[in-house]
Amino acid sequence: MPLSLNSNFEPIDQNQPIYQDFLEDLQGNILNGHGRDHAVHIFLSFKPEKKPEVKTWIAKFATTKITSAKSQLNASEEYKISKTDAGLFYHFALSASGYNYLEVPKSKQPHGSKLQNRPDTVPSPTGEPAPFYADSFQKGMKSRQEVLLDPSVDTWDDGFKNPIDAVIILAADSPADLANAQLEISKELADIGAIATIETGLTLRRKFETTVNGTDIQKQFGNVVEHFGYADGVSQPAFLKKQLEGVSKKYWQNPGAPLKLVLIDDPNGTPSVSFGSFLVFRKLEQNVKGFKTAEAKLALSLGLPKELGGAMAVGRYEDGTPLVLQPGDGGWAESTNPTIPNDFNYSGDPDALKCPFHAHIRKSNPRLESVGSFAESNEVELGHRIARRGITYGGPLSTSSDLEELPTGGVGLLFMCYQSDIWEQFEFIQRLWCNNPNFLEPGKSDITSTPANPNYDKTGLDAVIGQQQGEKFDPVIGEAPRSPQNWPKEWGKPTHKPTIEPENQFGQFVTLKGGEYFFSPSITFLKTLPSLTFEEEPSEIDC
Repeated sequence: MPLSLNSNFEPIDQNQPIYQDFLEDLQGNILNGHGRDHAVHIFLSFKPEKKPEVKTWIAKFATTKITSAKSQLNASEEYKISKTDAGLFYHFALSASGYNYLEVPKSKQPHGSKLQNRPDTVPSPTGEPAPFYADSFQKGMKSRQEVLLDPSVDTWDDGFKNPIDAVIILAADSPADLANAQLEISKELADIGAIATIETGLTLRRKFETTVNGTDIQKQFGNVVEHFGYADGVSQPAFLKKQLEGVSKKYWQNPGAPLKLVLIDDPNGTPSVSFGSFLVFRKLEQNVKGFKTAEAKLALSLGLPKELGGAMAVGRYEDGTPLVLQPGDGGWAESTNPTIPNDFNYSGDPDALKCPFHAHIRKSNPRLESVGSFAESNEVELGHRIARRGITYGGPLSTSSDLEELPTGGVGLLFMCYQSDIWEQFEFIQRLWCNNPNFLEPGKSDITSTPANPNYDKTGLDAVIGQQQGEKFDPVIGEAPRSPQNWPKEWGKPTHKPTIEPENQFGQFVTLKGGEYFFSPSITFLKTLPSLTFEEEPSEIDC
């Protein structure tokens, strides 16, 4: 049955008949993560002379392998009942280079939804027009280096330096099944393309010693973590009603999201049935030793427990407890809910005396705190959200208490997220929130502020994922970002500017090692690719 993104404003019931055709044509992993613990990501460059064969292979792969959203959701429900292994998961996405290779004209390639109708340029701090909105997918990630403050492509891993046409995501709970699937795909691709690189992911899990009323609940809540040791993937927009079952919404009333946040109509599929989503992939290397050293140095300089020092950078304790809810060393001392709390906002902490403005979860998801100052409305701020689907790489979690034994590289996060507009969502969050030294709260050092605090400087970078490249700056922001300087000396007390060595300041322990922008098309488009024909687009002189 036909589906209109413009008439859908709430999470959907996946079992309703109206959504079945749509879910059968949509690839899995977009509305809900694939849920497997092991994954490989195969990045491809197709051979120029093999275009017919490539189209035929893609169509066969879509017909026999790709996991639809409907199949994924059904398998997830079956697992809850019978604990049956959901088996292999397959996903396929094309870059703009891949669309060009397949000779799909620009008018039939996916373009960002541009939901907020942003202008292409805006006045810069110098008064001159500065580039603003861009069709980021068409341009590709490498071209966005200047605005994202990404490191030079020369420093990326070799496999990401050259053009990439497509990515295949394979995932499974069985390492043996995954290895066999990877080998099969590699053999099939040998004649039609080159594998630029393969990135292997493994879900890390950690048990936290947490009790409620004397009862050990460490096995009753999600404990997926990243390499710094913090609970990850905790707060996500919900597109399905099932994802909201049992979710408290007293303080944070907007966990649900419309489909248009992640989907656009596939221009080459069945109208009102075929949809796709833009996929951002970024390999983020984590300097665990550097982060944990900074965590310890900050706590020491402020006279705080180490757990509280780290929580001020992340915005949550390692076990996922939001800092704004809990002083001390984390845990649910006053809670009877054995799940990681997400029903909170920052309205009770307007001066960031409990959770710093630059804490990662506050910068990257302000929970409507930016409305009125940085966003025009609730809808505008919530429209920047992304559906995160990352997985860790590089080996097991490093749990040594000896800082010298912690890795400085080689481990990290294969960051992935889906959205309907890369500029409006991923890039907006990274550029204008996380990298912006004035977001969330500029000018607190002004003596007219309440309460007046001469120790307060600009917010600075997101303490975890904020990026800086020397004195380079986004032309819209007009100044180079700096590491955060303002930290509460005690939970709920005025901020302080401790003296910390530059190498131990936050905002520099996550490094981009490569990536690309992709689009995950409808299954219909991929199945019919060999038979698709396109009218020749008029040349510029004909226009």
